[in-house]
Amino acid sequence: MKKTKINIGVKLVPVFVLTLISLFTLSPLSSLGGDLAEAEGFQVSADGVSYPYTDTFTISAYYSPLPCQQRYATGSYEADIRLNGHGVHGADGTDVYPGMVAAPKSYPFGTKLYIPGIGIVAVHDRGGAIVAANGDPNRHDRLDIWMGYGDIGLKRALAWGKRNVDVTVYGINGQLSEQISLAGYSEEEAKPQSCETNDATFANSSSVETPKIDFSVVETQKEMAIPSDGSMPVNLYAGANGSAVKALQNELKRLNYYKVEPTGLYDELTAHAVFKFQQAQGIVSSEVETGAGVFGPVTRSRMNGIISLRNYTRLAIESKKQSESNSANIPEESKEVYIPNALSLGAKGNDVRKLQEFLKKTGFFKSVVVTDYYGEITKEAVAQFQIVHKIISDKSDKAAGVVGPSTLKKINELS
Repeated sequence: MKKTKINIGVKLVPVFVLTLISLFTLSPLSSLGGDLAEAEGFQVSADGVSYPYTDTFTISAYYSPLPCQQRYATGSYEADIRLNGHGVHGADGTDVYPGMVAAPKSYPFGTKLYIPGIGIVAVHDRGGAIVAANGDPNRHDRLDIWMGYGDIGLKRALAWGKRNVDVTVYGINGQLSEQISLAGYSEEEAKPQSCETNDATFANSSSVETPKIDFSVVETQKEMAIPSDGSMPVNLYAGANGSAVKALQNELKRLNYYKVEPTGLYDELTAHAVFKFQQAQGIVSSEVETGAGVFGPVTRSRMNGIISLRNYTRLAIESKKQSESNSANIPEESKEVYIPNALSLGAKGNDVRKLQEFLKKTGFFKSVVVTDYYGEITKEAVAQFQIVHKIISDKSDKAAGVVGPSTLKKINELS
């Protein structure tokens, strides 16, 4: 959706904020129409911003861990605490409660917003990762929604994930009261929780179905057969689980981005590992960019390319070992030499053609056409081959690009 924010005399530059509120009215989303209708008249704030306006936000979710949970997003209570914080009070001192919002500093405490799927909320907190787009056309201002304590909070946070949402901003508006609708919500959740109280809350709410997550992945809960070549078969998003996620975690661990044992759950640690991979590959530059932490088509294609290259290298090594094993049993005088003579720039003939065919097969010769002439392209390909196989250290070596005894030996070994 295009932004319909109206500024009068002042440029609006949002910065990131977390929010918390303790007193609010719980009512179904269907009852929001009256309050919203009453607040639709435009108001102009002291800083010249006209309300209401609609803007697109990138919204994530978090919760407050408890030591007695059945599971954790990161695998442990301590790690979840580091990721989410203790979450007892917001930055303005308000007790946490499900539906409270964190926003950039340009949104004052008490700013009212309507978030589809959550309801009417207000800003009460700040957070280091909840930042403003600062004019970047590829980013949106961030919001973070607190989803509860313990297992039920984690369950809601994973269900929400991270998404872009069109939000109506009403500013500080006394006509609007907070109206929040969340699956399995209990008013007791607005009070500080311990393991005992959360157990009771979770028991009362466990029969409520968690909202379904549209990850654009078909039946991620089912076990999926992973291709024999180890390639990643589907796109994956936060909250997904199963064998495909575990295969992704194993690959990220192999590449040294994922540091713990694979769980099969696409949690915050997995999303962060995917982001670090994306960052190293130049796919995204920061965690607030659209697609950061999401194993989508571009990221999957890049990873499958790495897996394919590793498979090719492994097969080449196995083939070489087999070839060496076979050749060890052949008398020296009966072994066929692929290229018998030294070659260099300007040479012509069938040996040059065989050299180019060998270099093309091994990925060094970049020309589309194989010829019988030893030109600059062939010289460059030979030099790259020599560097990879440690025959020379760099292209300044006087033997660079020349098929001499050492290079001939290596080519004939591999051919």
